[in-house]
Amino acid sequence: MKKRKYKTMEIKTIAIIETILSSIVTILWILGLIFADINLFILAMIVLIIAIIPAIKYFSQIDEYFRKRGGKVVDDERTQHIEAKSSLPAFATVLVVSIYSAVAIFTLRNVYPQYTDLAYPFFIIAIIGFVVYMVSNTYYKRKYSD
Repeated sequence: MKKRKYKTMEIKTIAIIETILSSIVTILWILGLIFADINLFILAMIVLIIAIIPAIKYFSQIDEYFRKRGGKVVDDERTQHIEAKSSLPAFATVLVVSIYSAVAIFTLRNVYPQYTDLAYPFFIIAIIGFVVYMVSNTYYKRKYSD
């Protein structure tokens, strides 16, 4: 019994550390935006990389910790199903808006040539989105197929 309690305490400590690191990253991003300081942004990225390592290593334990708080279930299968169903339309909307914005800006390059460079980040966002979708789709097909 003590071994399980120790493990729960360890996960609680990891979850608290992850929450603190996430808060630090957010504060650094906000300060970087306010003061227009790239060094704060770089520092935020370094802290984010440090925070990602234990988050990946202990993902299932941290996920379980945040689903149940004080013995009460906060997040169940129904909530997960709703979030999964709503994420695909949100993702598709972001990709469609990125693609159409890029095409619109690039189409108007003769009228507004100063905005042509804005089209490239939209194309890059769309490409990254498609790559992430294809990789995750392939991963889950392999994981859950017969």
